Amino acid sequence: MGSLHRLDVSMGRAMNDPSTDFGVLGRNGVATFLYGSSRTVILRLAYALARANDPHPYWVDVRDPNDYLDPPGPVEMGWIPPDHLFVVSRSEAKPQDAVSNLALWTVVRSDEPRSVIGGLTDFLRLPSSIQEVISRYGGESVRPVFVVSNTDRVREYYPRNVSGVRGVIDAMLHGGVTPIFASLGPPGPGRFAFDVVCEVRAQDLSHWQQGSLVCERGVEHSPVHAGADIALASVPAFAGALRGEASPVPS
Repeated sequence: MGSLHRLDVSMGRAMNDPSTDFGVLGRNGVATFLYGSSRTVILRLAYALARANDPHPYWVDVRDPNDYLDPPGPVEMGWIPPDHLFVVSRSEAKPQDAVSNLALWTVVRSDEPRSVIGGLTDFLRLPSSIQEVISRYGGESVRPVFVVSNTDRVREYYPRNVSGVRGVIDAMLHGGVTPIFASLGPPGPGRFAFDVVCEVRAQDLSHWQQGSLVCERGVEHSPVHAGADIALASVPAFAGALRGEASPVPS
């Protein structure tokens, strides 16, 4: 479960071949950042990567009412079950003021190490809706994958430097989930706080067959190593999602 071998219907490859094993994200517990110029392409690829690591990923969708994609993404295509979909408006996705959150002082002892307090405050800065989701589903026997989509819509509210972004990432990792962030447009330097950073180079959904996934930062001895340039048409799961075909969930 949570590996490429369990998803050979969609990937068509064996997980013992490291060059095609996209399940490395879930097993290593790393955070991934995808960005590019086509929202639909980015989100469909985020779905394919999530499914390579978790047959039933969770999806946090940052959108306001009536924000729908055309061409459609995974939500519009009905690929995300209702109990795994969490729609969060821009205002709901703003970070909270952890210093003023009185819940912090009910769980911190006076002798707690600074690192523990830092981790708690980072978690409490997450939007309340995301805190609730992580608290409810994080720490399962197999680390669940959470796609946080459309993060560009709330970029102005969050840190843009590496240390500030890493605090948000660590809060999610410590919460027991594997995060995949998907963002439209050119990113800032804060993206290098992520363990895996990939640019989705595809003009739009009509031209995905000429597109590629280019990794700026990644995991050694895996498909997503730094410098990798992966043709989207060469990966069955990517191609299927971009054609609009959700792969079957393994039994």
